[in-house]
Amino acid sequence: MIAFDSIPDLSGPAPGAGRSTALSGLRPSRRRTVLKAVALGALTIGSAALTLPGRARAETGPNALTGWDRTDCRDAYPTGYPEDGDTGGEFVGTYAACYAGAWRSSEFCEGGWHKYGTVTVGDVQVDHMPVATTCGTVTAKNAWRWTTPDGRVYRCSDGFSTYWGAGHTGQTYLTICRARV
Repeated sequence: MIAFDSIPDLSGPAPGAGRSTALSGLRPSRRRTVLKAVALGALTIGSAALTLPGRARAETGPNALTGWDRTDCRDAYPTGYPEDGDTGGEFVGTYAACYAGAWRSSEFCEGGWHKYGTVTVGDVQVDHMPVATTCGTVTAKNAWRWTTPDGRVYRCSDGFSTYWGAGHTGQTYLTICRARV
């Protein structure tokens, strides 16, 4: 275990340390100017990095699902796509974000991604299976992000839902989970 008094004090030089020779060839006023320029340059580069649109990186969800991370979807669909309104869930009647699928709803979500597993709704059994083969025109992944005109960002995660019982005999549909991120 380290004793508290053995931790070096960083507010002063270490015992026996000599004086720094960095920038020692410059007059004190020039040294301050150089240090100010270095600090300003670091701040400028840092703030520019925060404001530049980054390259898309795939986000990873449960069950090793991957999705597109850009919020304009140009990485998954370079020419864009026509958004479809939700068919159920909490975002019905709001700006459309996702598209395709037989149904689009927050009801297909669990933890912000498409549900996985079997649930019973009344007397109907529904088997949910996320898929990574439908999102994207060149490379397929499970999900994409979209920003609606009000500035909100959503994840649209793909899956298949198979219905059994109450007149259903194993019909499978492409369903889209729409989750706020």
